Amino acid sequence: MSGRGPRGERGEQADKIVAAARRSFATRGYAATSLRSVAQDAGVDPGLVHYYFQGKTALLEAVMQPPEAFGAAVAAAAEQPLHQRGRAFVQATLRLWEDPAPAEILRSIILTAAQEPAAMQRLRQLFSELVLAVVSHGLPDTERTLRASLIATQIVGMVMNRYIWQVGDIATLPADTVTDLLAPTIQHYLADPLPTTLRDHSGLG
Repeated sequence: MSGRGPRGERGEQADKIVAAARRSFATRGYAATSLRSVAQDAGVDPGLVHYYFQGKTALLEAVMQPPEAFGAAVAAAAEQPLHQRGRAFVQATLRLWEDPAPAEILRSIILTAAQEPAAMQRLRQLFSELVLAVVSHGLPDTERTLRASLIATQIVGMVMNRYIWQVGDIATLPADTVTDLLAPTIQHYLADPLPTTLRDHSGLG
C-alpha cells in the first residue's frame, strides 16, 4: 500500500476499498470485478483505488491477508502442553469463526481462492506458513508434515461444513459440542502412534 496521504485518512479509505473488494471477489469472482466497481461499492473516487493499491493484483494481495488474530490464535494453541493441544487447536478455530469480524475475512479468502488460481496459490502459501508450520513444530521430525496435514483435514473439513457450506448437523451444533467431538481426533493425530500401513505408504521410517 502506498505511504502517501495522511495516515488516518489512508487507513480509513483503504479499509473501505479492501472491504468492498473482499465482498466483490468472494461473490462475483476476481475476473468479474473491476477496480471501478470496487470504488463504487466502497463509495470512493476510482482514482483512490489506484492511489493506494496500484492495480488489481495488489488489491487481491490485500484481500488475501488473514486477520491478525488468525496467526496469533494458532500460535497460542501450539504453545499449549501436548496433551491439551488438540483441544486448544479446535477451540482457537471455533473462536475465530464464531467472531463475525475475522469470520468475514476468512470466508472471503476461501471463496476468492476457490475462483481465482492466484488467490489459491496465495492461500496455500499462507496456510503452509501460518498453520502447517506452526502445528508441526515440536512433533517428531519424520512425521511432522504428515501429522500436520492430517490435523488440517479435520480442521478444514469442519470449517467448510460448518461455516462455508453450512450442511449437516455440524453446522448447528454448539461450539462446545464440536470441540468435544473433534478434539480427540486432533489429539490422536498429534500424539498417538500412526498406523504401520500409513507409515509405510508415506515412506516414513
